[in-house]
Amino acid sequence: MNKKPTEKSTKKCNDSCVKLFQFIKRLYDEDVDFKWVINHFSGGAYDGTSNTHVTLNKYLNAMKIYGIKIKKAKGQYRMLNPLYKIKLNRNDVKSVNILKNACNLLSTGKNKENCEKFIRAVEIRYDEAAQSLSKISDNTNSLDLSFYNSEMVEQVRKCEEYCQQKQKLEIIFKDDRGKDVNLLCSPIELVYHKRKICLKVSGNNGSRMYEIPVESVTSIKHLPSAANSMSIPTTVVYRIKNRLAQNYKIRDWERMDTIEADGSRIIVNKKEDLNLLLKRLMRYGSECEVVSPKFFKEEMIAQINKTLSNYE
Repeated sequence: MNKKPTEKSTKKCNDSCVKLFQFIKRLYDEDVDFKWVINHFSGGAYDGTSNTHVTLNKYLNAMKIYGIKIKKAKGQYRMLNPLYKIKLNRNDVKSVNILKNACNLLSTGKNKENCEKFIRAVEIRYDEAAQSLSKISDNTNSLDLSFYNSEMVEQVRKCEEYCQQKQKLEIIFKDDRGKDVNLLCSPIELVYHKRKICLKVSGNNGSRMYEIPVESVTSIKHLPSAANSMSIPTTVVYRIKNRLAQNYKIRDWERMDTIEADGSRIIVNKKEDLNLLLKRLMRYGSECEVVSPKFFKEEMIAQINKTLSNYE
């Protein structure tokens, strides 16, 4: 007796959920090889075709939708945030870092392996605040700040504190044209680039993200009101085509919405500084088309016209 279409659909959905949970369980234990992942989600039928990769991306995008971030590096997948979290303060994170440094001193063997496994089990369950503290610690320990004078280093430290205190700020900084900008905002995190540190904030209404280079900040005023943790950043939707669509790497703050009949992909972008996003999309030329919002399309058109005016 043939099964009804709804029964087949339910079984397929259940099987997909089981595969996701099995993958998450394994990520809690260790980094997972790409070969295992793609065979797992293809049911052992990986044939090297693009269809199998599309299936894999659907599973990974499903995890992004539910807030589970996965990073692939050197052929392995690692979970960046957990399903459930542990709240740790600065001293707690420092204690874990001390344990990590002590573990590095151990000779290779079972004791070191068990210690590393325990540290990973704790770190993978960090909540957002603990992740931020850990990231700050890692970056300030390894980042070469020699190109910053002592005043800038101190300003970086203060910005770290603002991010942890989660109070609204009034920031005055100079934009790309050297003009002063006065911004009421909520601090989010410090973003570390190769030779630049930026304070990432959301605008007062929560709709726009900014990455402000620390050296361009002229003053920061600490406001008494709490930062808005429920802010909804501007969502930018754009279409990428041709070779760009085939080679494009989804950022952590993006997701692929649909794949169109001609192979074009619709990308949904949140939480990226709109000025930086505009510059990035401009580099893609005719292989990128902004779909929404309207004001961002108009900014793109204005930037294109301004570029063309240089050649009239």
